[in-house]
Amino acid sequence: MTGREYFIHFFRILLGLVFIVSGSLKLYPVEPFELNFIDLGVANWYTAPFIARLLVGIELLLGLFLIFNFFLKTFTLKATIFLLFFFTIYLLIQIIREGNSGNCGCFGTYLQMTPAESIFKNIVLISIAIIVYRLHQINSSRLQRIWPFFLLAAFIAPFVLNPIDLMAANYRQPEVTNFPFESELLYNDTITHKPQIDISKGNHIVAFFSMTCSHCRTSAFKMHVIEKRHPEIPFFMVLNGKESSLTSFLDETKSSNIPYMILHGMPFAKITGGSVPTIYWIKDGIVVKKSNYISLEEADILEWLKK
Repeated sequence: MTGREYFIHFFRILLGLVFIVSGSLKLYPVEPFELNFIDLGVANWYTAPFIARLLVGIELLLGLFLIFNFFLKTFTLKATIFLLFFFTIYLLIQIIREGNSGNCGCFGTYLQMTPAESIFKNIVLISIAIIVYRLHQINSSRLQRIWPFFLLAAFIAPFVLNPIDLMAANYRQPEVTNFPFESELLYNDTITHKPQIDISKGNHIVAFFSMTCSHCRTSAFKMHVIEKRHPEIPFFMVLNGKESSLTSFLDETKSSNIPYMILHGMPFAKITGGSVPTIYWIKDGIVVKKSNYISLEEADILEWLKK
């Protein structure tokens, strides 16, 4: 094998591994990836889980085809370049609409990249794919005849590794409660930034998040998506953590459209009981429901506000 052939095989396998790692990391957790499609308006709460897993399946399929040298010049490299180009256009639109902030989600929540960084990464990968395409000699793998098995495995795997729970909304309802909300802890004279609204009156959904908690960040992103679709919903966030974490929290969750305050120490622990994320549904100063990320459903909130 010549040095040129080693070069081609190395970058072909490297491309394949990047796609497999990228797709796999999106699955854990998969919720932020799903929420991106709802945020963009290309999916709803029911179709987003399927679209997210199908896209992961495409990444896994291309990764496997690249590594095992299946249909390289006739399909795989062309599809790879097209998919990278598609993601690059999507990222450019995201920068135009929302700026170069937050995590692009290309490698899930494990490797944080801004949209601009991800565009640079895509350009590098497209360049590698073009070089491999130009230099590669057409020689099929002896395993190519079993490509249908790889196709099925790639598209089934995301649904098996992280199944869609179609019944989650039925049994993961918000916990019904009935206790007074200690709103005075949010308006203490020692607090610099107090809420600009009176939480003791009317309906409010108040979320208590730690800025370093991954589940809190996913919940805040979900609240952003819901608020973007229904600005009339009275969300409020109470954040805990170092103020140096605030910018990254708001950027990653895109939740700067939701009113918030920062609360430290015992007041935060007393209200939440040390458990985050904690989301209270408050009606005239009484906590009537308590939910987490999964049980925070847009339809339930809208129905509750009608009562």
